[in-house]
Amino acid sequence: MKQIVIIGAGGFGREAAWIIKRINAVAPTFQLLGFCDDAPERQTGTYDGIPLLGAVERVPAGTFCFCAIGKNATRLDVLRRAEKAGLLAATLIDPTAVTAPDAEIGAGSFVGIHAVVSVGCRLGRGTIVNHGVCIGHDVTAGDGCQFCPGVCVSGGCTLGGGVLMGTLAGMIPLKKAGDASVIGAGTVPLRDVPPGETIARIR
Repeated sequence: MKQIVIIGAGGFGREAAWIIKRINAVAPTFQLLGFCDDAPERQTGTYDGIPLLGAVERVPAGTFCFCAIGKNATRLDVLRRAEKAGLLAATLIDPTAVTAPDAEIGAGSFVGIHAVVSVGCRLGRGTIVNHGVCIGHDVTAGDGCQFCPGVCVSGGCTLGGGVLMGTLAGMIPLKKAGDASVIGAGTVPLRDVPPGETIARIR
């Protein structure tokens, strides 16, 4: 069993703890030690019945960690901080997710319930592939991207680092999204999205 801590005692952290339980139900893999969080009110006691351990620097080197922070840039920064403290980035993949044998998923990533990562995919570190997401063949994504529930990325798309795709957003084949761009919920752009640009449906 790998000892693991979850960084971020919040909603995503609770979700990560749930996925760890689901993984362990199929094959005992992780021993969850508790949550790490910098918030003053979350240094001691429990959160959702799980111990609060304080800052990541208190955790022994060699322990695995999963960074459950939704904001892309912050997630990567905290992951680097944890690794500097000697922690090891763990990837959480739900047992119902389907990942192709040749797909590459970077350390510290999350692949949720009924998600699909198809052949030839290359996903960077700290990527969130949420529940019900479909990543088509030969998609490349940089570090720290986030695909919210129900996202569908068609084959051959290229995403830079830190891209956020909102719930039920999509990309048609072979399109590009630049670094830190945002494709809003329910939006399917018909062109490439430049770095830093936000595209959203206006109702």
